Amino acid sequence: MKEQLDELIHIILLKKATDVHFIYDYKNLKATIRNQEGIVPLYLSIINLKLFNYIKFISNLDIGLGKASQSGSFQYTFEGKMFQFRFSLLSTPEKQTGVLRILNNYQNVTIDNLTDDEKQTKTFYQWCQIPAGLIAFSGATGSGKTTALHALLHYMATDLNKRVVTLEDPIEIVDENYLQLQVNDQFGFTYEEGLKELLRHDPDVIMIGEVRDPIVARLLIRIALSGHLVLTTIHSKNCIEVIYRLHELGVQLEDLKEILVGITSQKLVYNKKKERACLYEILEQKEIEICIDKIKSA
Repeated sequence: MKEQLDELIHIILLKKATDVHFIYDYKNLKATIRNQEGIVPLYLSIINLKLFNYIKFISNLDIGLGKASQSGSFQYTFEGKMFQFRFSLLSTPEKQTGVLRILNNYQNVTIDNLTDDEKQTKTFYQWCQIPAGLIAFSGATGSGKTTALHALLHYMATDLNKRVVTLEDPIEIVDENYLQLQVNDQFGFTYEEGLKELLRHDPDVIMIGEVRDPIVARLLIRIALSGHLVLTTIHSKNCIEVIYRLHELGVQLEDLKEILVGITSQKLVYNKKKERACLYEILEQKEIEICIDKIKSA
């Protein structure tokens, strides 16, 4: 099976794919990839049930859980480079769907590389100087939220000598310049437990991988109110929707007005040379306060 996995990884890298999607209807297995062209069918003889099951196995999934959804990860060396993968499996009575994501096939990106807009670049550097509050990066899956976020974290850790600690599920970009903790619900290391642990490491800056539910949202607010700078990502179609989304997750508007110091919404575009570029919508603190006041008075 190693030869088949090698061929699959070769195709992933060749086509600059971020994800491989498997659909198994308990009769036939189909696969697609996501890259800059969108969702593209993958027609390869190696795409078969044995490879699908092998990926489950090396991802440490518990096949005995039956129809339960699961997520696992593994490391794999290909052509001398260590790659990290996450595999998510969702089972229904009709089908199984699996998504294989390559986590560390990226180029090092600095704040200066994030955008060609000098004003926005200046804003990102200014955010790194903020002592406390919440900065939220939003956008669709694959829009570069995590890449942008880690560019700021790297600068704060290396250039500003700030103590940076992250809590992620999973760790998508590895940076040896700060402490990174990974959530593991199976072993009881939840977001809540992880936040208790990371606070013992005297952080200046805390990164929470993603706001997914009211529990994480409330924890974010509590930490930001305690005097830490907190960065996170959230799925939203624009900056104002981030405010609504956090409010829907149980965060009071008054708390958001006090702690939200920056919001971005971003999307990837491609030029005629098929080079990637990121477009940002940015709200700074005063603009956020105005938006929240309008929401409150509506």
